Amino acid sequence: MKEEAIVIEKIKKQNVGKWIAIKDKKPISSSESFNEVVKKLKEKNITGAYVFYSPRPEEKKYGYLFAIVI
Repeated sequence: MKEEAIVIEKIKKQNVGKWIAIKDKKPISSSESFNEVVKKLKEKNITGAYVFYSPRPEEKKYGYLFAIVI
């Protein structure tokens, strides 16, 4: 597994049920609200972040729910 994928999996496990923003393999923000994560990125003038949702166990049947680059 590539280093980036390992880092992302670790961050996902630490933030289950939350939206997470990552840039350069580092978590920038996490929240249960997608809008809150985007707001924090805008406040910090951060672009090019990878934003995704880490599903709860009962949601994992969907694989992943959403992933975008802001």
